[in-house]
Amino acid sequence: MQITTIILAGGKSKRMGTDKALLELEGKTLLERAINLCKPISTELLISSNSDLHAGFNYPVINDEVKNCGPIGGIYSGLKQSNTDWNLVLSVDTAFVDAPFLQFLIENIGDFDAVVPFSEKGGEPLIALYNKSCISKMEELIENGDYRMHNLLKTVNTNWVDAQEYLNKNKRLFTNLNRPEDLESSKL
Repeated sequence: MQITTIILAGGKSKRMGTDKALLELEGKTLLERAINLCKPISTELLISSNSDLHAGFNYPVINDEVKNCGPIGGIYSGLKQSNTDWNLVLSVDTAFVDAPFLQFLIENIGDFDAVVPFSEKGGEPLIALYNKSCISKMEELIENGDYRMHNLLKTVNTNWVDAQEYLNKNKRLFTNLNRPEDLESSKL
């Protein structure tokens, strides 16, 4: 199956105070880590970002068609540029996602519009798979000023997959590096 990866690297990073994609962890930027993780399973790789700094990674940088609407805008723009039906979306600040987990998501594609992991902490729509069939519903939500990913997932055929087993093996699987202290504690 052909899959495009859309790495969400265009957040405003307000809490971090600097571009999260360019922060280093274990000798690589968060963007490099995401690229290296997704490259083996991707037919193509797109970086969703409004920053020219991300062009230096030699993958297409997709600017948001609709500005200031959060992750749904980046995913929407990425899906429109993708050349495959299925698309893996990975937020650049989820530095501890691993290859077996991504394979688990892919194995659950089935006849759905989206595959989204959940655990006792809730759903993870920014570490998920989306089919291009979601574009029209995203367009409708964006036009109505509704930028909540969970509202999208309520209106498309979503396969909510239980990720608790993976989270038990990898406690940091869904950890987001949002603040400087998150990055520091992740280095321990």
